[in-house]
Order: sequence, then structure tokens, then C-alpha cells
Amino acid sequence: MGAIAVILCAGQGMRMGASKNKVFLPLLGRPMVLYSIEACQGARLVTDILLVAHPNEVEYCRSEILERYGIPSTLTVIPGGVTRHQSEKCALDYLREHFEGIMDPGTDIVLFHDGARPLVTSSDIDHLVQVARTRGGALLGTPLDDHEMIAELRPDGTIAGILPPRGLWRAQTPQAFEAKSLLSSYDQAQIDGFQGTDTASTYERLGAAVYMVEGSRDNIKMTGPLDLVLGTAVLGKR
Repeated sequence: MGAIAVILCAGQGMRMGASKNKVFLPLLGRPMVLYSIEACQGARLVTDILLVAHPNEVEYCRSEILERYGIPSTLTVIPGGVTRHQSEKCALDYLREHFEGIMDPGTDIVLFHDGARPLVTSSDIDHLVQVARTRGGALLGTPLDDHEMIAELRPDGTIAGILPPRGLWRAQTPQAFEAKSLLSSYDQAQIDGFQGTDTASTYERLGAAVYMVEGSRDNIKMTGPLDLVLGTAVLGKR
């Protein structure tokens, strides 16, 4: 059986304050998104990779990422949508024939990963795929520390309550799912006019369970300039 990894890099990351898409910013002299690609390539359970790029950056990805760094031509780049959910739907529509058994009856799992999370490891990806294959849906995450608290706010900004950290986790990517079920959930979301905040929210809205798999605290999302400093330090230690 095979798993297809979809790497999302169509967002522009305005909070980074950079002059270009943050996934192309350098970490140790190499584009950020390249590390996500290599982590998926190193996962033994991942059989194919699909890159979802901003429509204006598809050719840039092909020439400046794949060709420049010798990524095999089997990796496909497609244009994404305006939102994360729309980009995910673009990927699923492109892969529909694979999931429906027309082209590749061995594909059973699809996983979505943020191109701005370059510190994920191949071993965590493989572990996630194994759990998704058993459970149907799973995502990487880490538990909150004992000293952390989550405040619930009212509409006027006042605090309605403080939630203790026990049982609360930070969701990460990749998020992996049984392919045909995920495709059905996105088809239904389109009918209902629903757009999820992440892949799991669309999958679970029809009653399917999603399981948490403990990942690494290093698997941070590159959001602001400080994250680039932290990411460079982690990669330097590796």
C-alpha cells in the first residue's frame, strides 16, 4: 500500500514580513520547502509527493526548487487555491483517479503537510502513516506544558475561563487520512459550502475520529523572523 504526501506552499505568509513566499526563504542556505520535500522523500511509507504552489509560482517551484536541487521529475507541482482548504481540494481533485483505484489501486493514505514546517522528520511521518492506516485519520501534535494555560474569551474580550493544560495539545502537520474517506469529506464540504481550518476539521465534521500522534516540539511552523532563527539552530544541531 502507498501514501501520497501533499506539501502545501501556496500561502504567502504575510506575517513573516518577507518580500517573497516564506517557503522559499533560506535555512542554512537552502529553501525552506526543500527540507519538507526531503523529509517526505526519506519516509519509507511515502510513495509519491505532490507540491501545491501559488498559481504564479508553479514554474518557479519547478525550475528553482525541483530542477536546481535535483528533485526527481516524478514530483508533480500543481496550482493551489486562495485558501488552505481550496488548495487541499485542488490536490484531492488532482489525485481523485489514484484514490478511486483507476490509476493506482495501492494508494490508501494521503497526508497534508505545511511547506512552512521544515523540521518534521521522516520517522515521524512514517509513524503517522502507520497510525492513519490503522485508525483512519491521525495528525502530529505535542502536549501543552504543565505551566501553560489556555484562556477562553467572551466576544467583548473578557476572560470566560482558564483551561488547564491537561489533555490539551498543539496540532501540527502532517495530517494523514484514509484517502477515499478524505476525498468524500471534501466533496461533501463543497456541497455544504464548508471550509475547514485544517484537513482534520473537514474530515471529522462527518463523524470520523482523528487520532493524535505525539511528534516533536521542533516541528514548528515558520511564522515570524524569530522562527527562522530557531529553525536554523535546530537544523545546525542535526
